[in-house]
Amino acid sequence: MSTPDNTEKLKQFYQHISRQYDPHGFQLYFAAQKVTGIKHLWEVFPYEDACGCFEFADGRQLLQYLTAAYFQAVSWEIVPGTTYEQAILGKVDTSTPEYIAFEKRLYETVLERMGFQEQLPHLPGKAQMDHATGKDNCKRGDAR
Repeated sequence: MSTPDNTEKLKQFYQHISRQYDPHGFQLYFAAQKVTGIKHLWEVFPYEDACGCFEFADGRQLLQYLTAAYFQAVSWEIVPGTTYEQAILGKVDTSTPEYIAFEKRLYETVLERMGFQEQLPHLPGKAQMDHATGKDNCKRGDAR
């Protein structure tokens, strides 16, 4: 089970290296796409895409849209004088077990994609992978 402490360690590690290795947050956003399965924001937010909201956004801003969509924290309102709906991003409850598990997977994924799997904090409950053979190092009977 994921704990807030484990997740916080991963997040802090990412934040420590992100200034150098992911200054605009796009690696974090791409990892979130993988974790959520949402590939294209413009399919979820067509009005915002048509208005160019995503054109100059950095990865962290895009992540806000992706997270809101994934946790269904989006409401919609009609744009005055049109038939279009624009998104109103709501607040995601970051204290739920679902969010904590999402955040842990997000930071594990981004750090692994950035090549930092060897430097990841060794957290209890995470199977250790032998990257040379591609097999996990769990002994039989270990809980997963």
